[in-house]
Amino acid sequence: MKKLLLIPILLLIFINLFSQKDENLKVIVYYFHATHRCNTCMEIENKTKLVLFQDFKDEIINGIIKFKDFDYEDPENKKIVEKYFAYGSTLLLVYPKDEIKNVDLTEMAFQYVINKPEKFKEILSQEIEKLIKSD
Repeated sequence: MKKLLLIPILLLIFINLFSQKDENLKVIVYYFHATHRCNTCMEIENKTKLVLFQDFKDEIINGIIKFKDFDYEDPENKKIVEKYFAYGSTLLLVYPKDEIKNVDLTEMAFQYVINKPEKFKEILSQEIEKLIKSD
């Protein structure tokens, strides 16, 4: 099972690295995590990437959605951690055109990712859709 998850995750990372169409960008999915992570934190990242790959592959390819993860303990990430007050594990949807619309899904992620993963995937997908359509 883990090998099957690795392929879409690697594809997502590759696409994000080489997608340079920021003029189309509508949603940035940020995941902030500690250097040493618990299973729940790792599942949040893995399931987020899985949702993006399964539900938003075309949007990623077309530069509408980007995913980025940051180690909030790494001094190199200090500015972005401070900007989004991400001093703990944080799952955040950023709407670059109007950051007032940003959506913090951290509480929902911890509540559902292990015990109700389908609910996690459903809510995450719905919130991303709302931001994409909010123009």
